[in-house]
Amino acid sequence: MTTSFPLFSRAETTGKNGRTRYNFPQKEAGSTLLDLVMDVLTLAIALLLGGRRVYPARVLLGAAVGTLLAAPARRSGLPQGLIALLWLPIAGAMALAAGADPKRPLRAALLTLASGALLGGLTLALSGATGSLAAGYALGPAIALAAALAAARGRARRAGAYAGRARLTLRYRGRTAAFDAMVDSGNSLRDYLTRRPVIVLPEATARKRLELGGAALRPIFADTAGGRQMMWCFLPEEAALRMGGEKTPLRAAVALSPGLAPDAPALLPQALLGADTEPGSRTA
Repeated sequence: MTTSFPLFSRAETTGKNGRTRYNFPQKEAGSTLLDLVMDVLTLAIALLLGGRRVYPARVLLGAAVGTLLAAPARRSGLPQGLIALLWLPIAGAMALAAGADPKRPLRAALLTLASGALLGGLTLALSGATGSLAAGYALGPAIALAAALAAARGRARRAGAYAGRARLTLRYRGRTAAFDAMVDSGNSLRDYLTRRPVIVLPEATARKRLELGGAALRPIFADTAGGRQMMWCFLPEEAALRMGGEKTPLRAAVALSPGLAPDAPALLPQALLGADTEPGSRTA
């Protein structure tokens, strides 16, 4: 995926009005390298904005994919409108090769296109403002990368502010409810029938939000600081955990604790964040 920039061309002033025209004897030799560099920068910015880790080897692979796919498209002789339609799948292929979220290919492709527009627009604008292509190519990528890094750091700070806390969503008997939650390292309780880890909810809040008035629940016993306690237990139809920007489906049982205050968060067992957690997906 490329945008033609006359970095490798030679400017000459001709005519009475002093207009500048560009000759392109050097452009063909340098355009592939320029395309590759711009694609590397575009993919790095897209990954940062999308909250993904940047692996240099993967980014270089994605840029190579873009350069290889874009060259035939530009030389195909197709109408410009049709060629423009090809940029979306090309951008998606680049992003996936570079390490974007494979479960959200459209988002990855759009982020790549937007990042390319940001990078190219800044570079051309600064080139025009300074009257120097070299200044535009030096300042444009630097400013775009700085903005993407600032956005990534802001995302990390927000995620850090909620470290250890999460948002739990449960569905039971067709009713869906969400609860604030936190990881409780002392919660090692497992359902004796299914051997699933057990999420502990405040009973009053869970009964109200999930409308458990007529539900057939079964008892489960747990050793707590206050002694052995009986709680009502059920298996949710669906359970999902959103934590640190990651949403993960869970396989867990749920127990209702009468000893937890109604505004207390759900207590998540540490096991849910380990081997008992099903693979989840990355959101922006």
